[in-house]
Amino acid sequence: MRHLAFALMVVGGIFALAGGSLGLAGWTGQKGAKAVWENDITESRDSTGEFSRLSFPAHNAAFIVRDGASVANLLMGPVRLQWSSLPGNRGNSVIAAHRDTHFRILKELEKGEVVTLERDGHSFQYRIVALEIVRPSDSTFYQPTSKAVLTLVTCYPFYYVGPAPKRFIVRAELLDTNS
Repeated sequence: MRHLAFALMVVGGIFALAGGSLGLAGWTGQKGAKAVWENDITESRDSTGEFSRLSFPAHNAAFIVRDGASVANLLMGPVRLQWSSLPGNRGNSVIAAHRDTHFRILKELEKGEVVTLERDGHSFQYRIVALEIVRPSDSTFYQPTSKAVLTLVTCYPFYYVGPAPKRFIVRAELLDTNS
């Protein structure tokens, strides 16, 4: 019985370290990306490279978004899927992040809230029009669109151990093209 208790403590410690290291990677990734973003803004550059800033004003939260959904990029924060539209352009701009780090905030969002996406010296505001839970095989929200829309995606349920069986989708429409 004593060996079983020790083994369970070791396994629990491993899980705690793994979870903590993911959180640390996400925090340091965001800190580094934020420094690059702020340096480019301070130097009055029109381009911030392959970064955007995603803000949730009603929740006082913002994240730096990298282009390209690699494993390394996803560890550091939200990513814009490379094939999706650039923010503010006509089409579907798709951003994904992990549910247990950066996109846990999605569970707090409500229809009608405004989300801001900044890129290359322009700011775009989107109004949330849909919150959906779908199967991973449902690609409806990833399809190209004729209007400028923003799709945020993460795994669901938010509190789930292991690979989550569903996806949580936030769909928002561009409010104003003047920036």
